Amino acid sequence: MSSKSGVVINDDLKIAGQQLQIVSQGKVEIDCEFEGDVTSTEIVVNEQGKVKGNVAAERVIVLGKILGGIRGKTVVLMSSARVEGDIHHTSLAIENGAEFVGRCRLSAA
Repeated sequence: MSSKSGVVINDDLKIAGQQLQIVSQGKVEIDCEFEGDVTSTEIVVNEQGKVKGNVAAERVIVLGKILGGIRGKTVVLMSSARVEGDIHHTSLAIENGAEFVGRCRLSAA
């Protein structure tokens, strides 16, 4: 999928398959279950969203679940976030109540 304005994947979808990827030049919002990797400039995993795979973007905001690694310049785990995987970041914010199991590593700017 490619878009300059953004992509929203929502509703009661479950998207799964072998080696699935979402690659976008815009913002990607995920409100469903997605098994695969997501790459974009900005990724938002909303409260209903669940990603089982790696997520990479300039800015990653997590309100839902990610089971996999996160790479981002700015990574924000909101209070409802559940993350299992390593985070490589330049800037990391974790709100009170967020659950995180993994390692944090500061990446070179």
